[in-house]
Amino acid sequence: MRSASVLLALAGGLTALALLSLGETPRHPQETPAGEDPLRWTEDVTRLAAQASTVERPVVFLGSSSIRRWDSLPEDMAPLPVLNRGFGGSRIHDSVHWFDALVVPEDPRALVVFAGTNDLSGKEPRSPSWIASRFEALARLHKQRLPGVPLVYIAISPTPARAEHLQSVLATNRLIQARCSSDPDLVFVDTASALLDGAGRPDPRWFVEDRLHLNADGYAHWTATLRPVVLELVGAPALD
Repeated sequence: MRSASVLLALAGGLTALALLSLGETPRHPQETPAGEDPLRWTEDVTRLAAQASTVERPVVFLGSSSIRRWDSLPEDMAPLPVLNRGFGGSRIHDSVHWFDALVVPEDPRALVVFAGTNDLSGKEPRSPSWIASRFEALARLHKQRLPGVPLVYIAISPTPARAEHLQSVLATNRLIQARCSSDPDLVFVDTASALLDGAGRPDPRWFVEDRLHLNADGYAHWTATLRPVVLELVGAPALD
């Protein structure tokens, strides 16, 4: 029998889906910061939310295009049941805004997040402290909706395409790592250090031609670093 907290989460997810179908959005405890536009993802989120997991309590992967493009995720994380909730070039506040629609209804056994990389792009990137504040908002919401469920944060990748923002990437990772170290339900996974070359610059060998997204070797590195952490947190499910 599902717990009362799970039933509430499911009810909230159904409400979110109903609102989405009406072209509206669910209520959130977080105000949308100036310069953010989470509603541009309504169509993508509606499509994703309609694709409910076929297994109970998957590990949900939430975030931007590096999650969305992880085509080998089910095989890489086997035997863990997973659900890919990556969408477009989303920013970290987009994950906060759409949390109730994309994560809560699945009653996940763990949540893995890769978000914040697109906040550190362009001519007016967000500051590391701003991104860390949005991670704090995500962590608070996660604890309210899914108490006791681990939240695993994948470090922002230092990419050749955005090498000018490298110091901000590293500073943001340090801030979020420090925040995670203060809460047993938050886990920071350092996938970033290995993506640097001997001179401390983003190493192109981990990326496809756009120098932004991971290639097969990059995803293999993510898998080798992340999978043991998630398995330890949730335990391997029994195999039939």
